[in-house]
Amino acid sequence: MLKIFLRTFFSFGVLFGLACSLQATELSLPRRSWFVDMSKFQASSHGRLSCSECHSNIEEKGVKHPDPQLLNRSSTLLYDYQRCERCHPQVYQRYLKGAHARALIERKKDAPTCGNCHVSHYVIALPSRLEVGRWMTEMCGECHPAEKRTYLENYHGKAAATLGYEASAYCTDCHGAHTCLSLKKKETALEACQKCHPNASLRFTDFVIHASKEGVKKEDVEKLNKLNVLRWVEIGFGLLVFGVLAFFYSHTLVWILRKAHEWLKRK
Repeated sequence: MLKIFLRTFFSFGVLFGLACSLQATELSLPRRSWFVDMSKFQASSHGRLSCSECHSNIEEKGVKHPDPQLLNRSSTLLYDYQRCERCHPQVYQRYLKGAHARALIERKKDAPTCGNCHVSHYVIALPSRLEVGRWMTEMCGECHPAEKRTYLENYHGKAAATLGYEASAYCTDCHGAHTCLSLKKKETALEACQKCHPNASLRFTDFVIHASKEGVKKEDVEKLNKLNVLRWVEIGFGLLVFGVLAFFYSHTLVWILRKAHEWLKRK
């Protein structure tokens, strides 16, 4: 009985520890606002720059800063991030080739710019891969919550973001940092997979990373079929685990009742 109790207690302890470690990866992201904490700014990578180098003027429809009307608008949306190209030409050109820039050109709602992913006033140079990866998981998750959830449920996310294994894959390892790519085409996905799995073949891309129907279009029949199969496998294994546990706990209960019966007979 003591062994059974200890094993059960240990199992719950492991699950609780994993849950706590997962919670620990959820970073609090700084909010963009018109207020700038100058002490943090001066300690950042951009702290050596004067404000006028990036903000020669702030204007929208003839209304100029510091007019109070501008304070009702998002500071991120008002900034012209083409100015970033002056110091980051290669990065900016990569951004223009990606899905985020295309969405911005097509005027899709909430299409991300530099400022959506980078908190420019507080960015720190040369952080560790783990710090960048965990930050990125939270940052990408703001616009892609389903992808963040399924990533953290996947081996890649558990090993990288949760357990801190730096060699595992983060978002940009597969999708690219600035040239953000959709991996719906198998050939494109295979190139991403082969970065870590050089011997991977086209069948390797059949593995579903983001196992969620959220955001999947009806036309994507192949992925929907895979998700249905995964759902039935999940249900099947859930029933199997439940059946095994029910059998052994029932067996343990019967064993306890028998021991209690024997003990009462001796009395």
